[in-house]
Amino acid sequence: MGKVHAHGNWFLKVFGNEHPPVHVHVIHPDGKAVVYLDGSVVMGKPVPDAVISQVVAWVAAHETEIRAEWRRMDNPPDRG
Repeated sequence: MGKVHAHGNWFLKVFGNEHPPVHVHVIHPDGKAVVYLDGSVVMGKPVPDAVISQVVAWVAAHETEIRAEWRRMDNPPDRG
């Protein structure tokens, strides 16, 4: 599992054998979510709004790094 960022009590990961489009998984003590490079969010167990805002901003600023980790984890190309 490719950890791409950690901050406070949450972190972001890119898993292998995933579906496009490129995305990160948000892991937080209160829940989990998926954030896509376009900023859309899919919640599992809800993550606090303040954390999601931080994650969306971080993802927008680090798209190249996320795409590199996505490729390193041997995932299929982005469809979009």
